[in-house]
Amino acid sequence: MKKLSLGKKLMALVLLSMIILAFALFHISSWEHGTKVDEYYRSNASKLALSVAHSLDGDFIGQLREIVDEEDFKSLREKAEETNDWAPVWDYLDRKGIRKQYAALCETLNVTRQDMDVKYVYIHSIEGPVSVYLASAPEGIEYLGYVGPNAEEFSMYTTNVHIDPDVSNMDGEWLCSAYEPVFDSSGNAVSTVGVDIDMNQVMADRMHFHYRMILYSCVITAIAVAAGLLLIRFIVVTPVEKLTEGAKTFTDEENGYSQESVISLDIHSGDEIEELYHETRSMQQKILEYVDNITKITAEKERIGAELSVATKIQEGMLPRIFPPYPDRKEFELYASMDPAKEVGGDFYDFFMMDDDHIALVMADVSGKGVPAALFMVIAKTLVKNAAQMGKDPSESLAYANEQLSDNEGQLFVTVWMATIEISTGKGIAANAGHEHPAIRHADGNFELVVYRHSPAVATMEGLSFRQHEFQLEPGDTLFVYTDGVPEATNDQNELFGSERMIDALNRDPNASVKELLKNVREDVDAFVKDAPQFDDLTMLGFKYFGPEGKK
Repeated sequence: MKKLSLGKKLMALVLLSMIILAFALFHISSWEHGTKVDEYYRSNASKLALSVAHSLDGDFIGQLREIVDEEDFKSLREKAEETNDWAPVWDYLDRKGIRKQYAALCETLNVTRQDMDVKYVYIHSIEGPVSVYLASAPEGIEYLGYVGPNAEEFSMYTTNVHIDPDVSNMDGEWLCSAYEPVFDSSGNAVSTVGVDIDMNQVMADRMHFHYRMILYSCVITAIAVAAGLLLIRFIVVTPVEKLTEGAKTFTDEENGYSQESVISLDIHSGDEIEELYHETRSMQQKILEYVDNITKITAEKERIGAELSVATKIQEGMLPRIFPPYPDRKEFELYASMDPAKEVGGDFYDFFMMDDDHIALVMADVSGKGVPAALFMVIAKTLVKNAAQMGKDPSESLAYANEQLSDNEGQLFVTVWMATIEISTGKGIAANAGHEHPAIRHADGNFELVVYRHSPAVATMEGLSFRQHEFQLEPGDTLFVYTDGVPEATNDQNELFGSERMIDALNRDPNASVKELLKNVREDVDAFVKDAPQFDDLTMLGFKYFGPEGKK
């Protein structure tokens, strides 16, 4: 499935937004326009109907209503409809003595219709589903006594009452109709005045208004979309395309990953795109540095080869072996050892002066065995040391190593305990990435484990952060760190040496030097294991702090 580019997605978003906006504006304006016009005509129709109703003689209208119910009148009206001769009806009204009054009524309705420019003015009595008409302009006497069907919305009315004006379509004609009751002298509603205003032209004008609004909306939308697309293309799409092309050039198999392929663009937008450009450039520069480091490490891996003996020698050569390592420093005593198993392993320890007043201690264990673990150990040790010598604290050093090691084909990881100690004060900072708990003996006590929550091991996944904590060494305090080869040493009964036996061995001689301390632990492990094969490296480090004044 072909993916849509960012430009096309943004164009589609702008187009959709403008269509929705135009649609909303069209409907709002149409509704507002229609509401105002309809309200105007409803108000006029209602006022006119009320004016006519107030001008009528209610008693006369009531008399007309009674006449049209007479059987003689109904018979005359039926013949008049058949012959279209309404003279007999006029004669009947003459005999009733109301001919002139009725003629005047019809004339009044006609004059009102013409003067007010309305479609119909009529008087009828609403009786549920039907209306009994008494007069109508322009029809005149032809509607006297006419019984016609009411609109469905009038079927609820059985008496002549005020009916709110409304705009409706009746038989293809748009009318605004209003109804007001006519009262006789006794206050009884005897009929209703109806006024119908012709709305056909209004509706036609409204349709034209709608067409114009649609046209204007389309034109404005087209202009806004075109302007928006050009703006988006200039501000977003073009810079992103350049960034994409620059990223592709950097990763090109033939010419990429070189200083010449680092992205270089003229982007000064002052927004996130410019920030993305600078971050991309910075990332590519760092990648070159990382590639350079990895290349060196890879060359080192290739140099040591696949043979086990060569790997063992390199592993041993990477560890500090000269003790005392700093004979001129009297503030502390330091000793470490690693006894490898038959197979090449990944244990390592390290210590180095970060500056004249700070020393770093490292104890680590790489997962797995053999040459891959040994090579991984070399890389991990190098990364941790490099990070620390660049001024990073333990958590930052482990995070740095983690980012370089996470994506390794062998899926190896390394548990690390690392600490930096300020020699002049004894203040320390430690981070533990899945490693064994260290043990400490204060000057007036015994060794005990320092148990706290670990961080995950280095290289288990990308993006890890590592917790660190502070500690304080007082003159005479001793620190002991080790790999799991010590507590997990196993005898021929498949029993583990364990942490308790290790603490007992540490506490055997309170006056032992750090070298003797490690020797005592190793002797107890050997006595426990006896002839059982050693399956893991056994690595230990002891550090005794004498204080800034040195050993007394």
